[in-house]
Amino acid sequence: MTDPADPTGAAARGSRRRERTRTQLLDAAEELISQRAPEEIRIEDVAARAGISAASVYVHFGTKDGLLAAVTERVLGLATDALRAAYAAETTPLERFAGVGAAYLRLLLDHPAVAKYLAVTGERGPRSAVEDEVVARFSVLRGEFEQSIRDAVESGAILPVDPEAMSWFLFGAWNGVAALALRRDALTLAPERVEAAVVEAGLVLLEGLLVAPSDVN
Repeated sequence: MTDPADPTGAAARGSRRRERTRTQLLDAAEELISQRAPEEIRIEDVAARAGISAASVYVHFGTKDGLLAAVTERVLGLATDALRAAYAAETTPLERFAGVGAAYLRLLLDHPAVAKYLAVTGERGPRSAVEDEVVARFSVLRGEFEQSIRDAVESGAILPVDPEAMSWFLFGAWNGVAALALRRDALTLAPERVEAAVVEAGLVLLEGLLVAPSDVN
């Protein structure tokens, strides 16, 4: 019997090994999701990408749907945590508005599966419970971004724009530019160039939204 006080015991090693295998499979599946439609992904492809036997996928996730659901849960968790942290930042409404945008861009670049999911569901509509969950969660997050714009307007930090219209424009713009990194043709844009393009445009947009000192009562 393994000594509970011994962190290097067989049980602890087995637990770490299982967690490592699970993470490798999730990473491999997420990478494939960023390149293909979910229905085109096979268990064997995920296993080969992870360098692990296909049997391990079934052991950890049961089915392909179980694996895709686990990937989605992880990505949505990361998205929610990142954006909620930006919304909750103890800062000015203007800095919070800018911070939410930066956090969302970072999410799209670090997890291109998000951009892929949103592009695919936008083209043909959700076709599974997993895709329904992606759409539902990002609908909520888009609404929270709208509120961050409304707060910036109501505080007088930016010009009185329509928060709903602006949130939809920026949400679509970020997703569209990030999706360029997923292309496999002459219209592709490297992730670092995507980031540079969004930062450049964001600075121009923010400067245009700022309330000039002479406009402040």
